[in-house]
Amino acid sequence: AVVSTQSPGINRVVKPLSAKALEEKNMRMMPAYGSVQMGTCGLKNIGNTCFMNAVLQCLSAIAPLTKYFVSGQYKHEINAENPLGTKGLVAEEYAFLVRAMWSDRFRHLAPKDWKEAIGRFRPQFLDYSQKDSQEFTSFMLDALHEDLNRVQLSERKRLPEIDYSKMSYKDGARAAWDCYRARNDSVVVDLFQGQFRNVTHCLRCGYESVTFDTFMYLTVPVGKSRTSLHSCIENFCQEEKIEWRCDKCKVLGDATKSITIWRLPTILVVILKRFSYSGMWRDKISTFVDFPLSNFRAVAREVSWISNPEEGRVFRLFGVTNHTGTLEGGHYIGCARNPLSGDWFTYDDHVIRPMRAEQTKKKEAYLLFYTSLGEQDDLRQLNFAR
Repeated sequence: AVVSTQSPGINRVVKPLSAKALEEKNMRMMPAYGSVQMGTCGLKNIGNTCFMNAVLQCLSAIAPLTKYFVSGQYKHEINAENPLGTKGLVAEEYAFLVRAMWSDRFRHLAPKDWKEAIGRFRPQFLDYSQKDSQEFTSFMLDALHEDLNRVQLSERKRLPEIDYSKMSYKDGARAAWDCYRARNDSVVVDLFQGQFRNVTHCLRCGYESVTFDTFMYLTVPVGKSRTSLHSCIENFCQEEKIEWRCDKCKVLGDATKSITIWRLPTILVVILKRFSYSGMWRDKISTFVDFPLSNFRAVAREVSWISNPEEGRVFRLFGVTNHTGTLEGGHYIGCARNPLSGDWFTYDDHVIRPMRAEQTKKKEAYLLFYTSLGEQDDLRQLNFAR
């Protein structure tokens, strides 16, 4: 949920900006005119905002999401009455920003109004200190979801509790997903959200407690030695032994707990857990993680971390957020594939450089963005840019 710390302002859903106001808003971005290529536009650092800029470049490279905002489709789905959202402000500001980035008019611009909008609803983003791009990604997707939730508050019904232990995994997963979608239905859910299966198994009586939860990204552990993304996900889903009071036999005893993926999202965001806490200090793990650039096969019969035998997607990388240095004194750089041209670029705030996909493989990789959409799907989504 997103909560405003200020009184509501003008509802732009009801009152669109005039042509003059739109041009004034453009000028507040201090744009540098010119173009590298359509959809390739740098973002100025306006005070330790590299954490934000790097993520925005990766999200801009998601063809269906960009089309949704540039085409104006989002306007028909803004839920201004949702008390958990921002009355459409974050959605409107993101739409304005991504339209400017894809206008083919600017080499770079300063996302001032965007930063002000997110700071209004999440005070931690108001100042100019360095932030975590993971926290920004989580807030941004959550805010967009609530602003664009197709389910009106009046339509949200109290849902009954479900005993999944009496259902097959398939039926339980479907029931849980349907219940979730009855209250949460947006472009963010369509693209980014998947489903976990959680199983707790009593070693005394054999009873299984089963639940299904949605997720928007995977946060996977990183070891101390060179590893692969597959290994990181396997470790995240590894079964563990716990002490648990069984719901059936009521005895506190040994049990196993496992988490696996039941439903994969269209866009898979993987966060490599590079930061660990030790008292008041936050340490960084700089292990090199080898991750696939394409043909990332997340198929049940081939990997252990997918429990739905019918599930399977093949992903390709389209974006990476790199972090160098420490969290307090570090720097973020985005790498993204332009979905229109297929060219890769490094985005060091407003500085744009061409790169090869292989150059994304660095020990600084922090957030990985994968899509299961084909390249031709991207081009079809971006027909507005031709």
